Amino acid sequence: MKTITVDYDDVLPSTIEHRLTSGEATLAIGNRRYPVTLTDRAALLEALHIADRLSASVVAWRGDIVGALQKLDADERARENATA
Repeated sequence: MKTITVDYDDVLPSTIEHRLTSGEATLAIGNRRYPVTLTDRAALLEALHIADRLSASVVAWRGDIVGALQKLDADERARENATA
């Protein structure tokens, strides 16, 4: 399996983007660019596999984040109710 390393300090909502030109599709995350040529079938299939894995990982990560935020909110409400 390939590993993608991105400097975490460079990852902001504004530094994650997708660009499509007549010759390639590019995913940019932080300080890294991942282009795929639109005429290379093998590269497109590999990029599709990577996109599927990224999508699944992002959905799971988002779920973890939402769950943690909900727990923090519930804990805060419990503290407020205990002091009221």
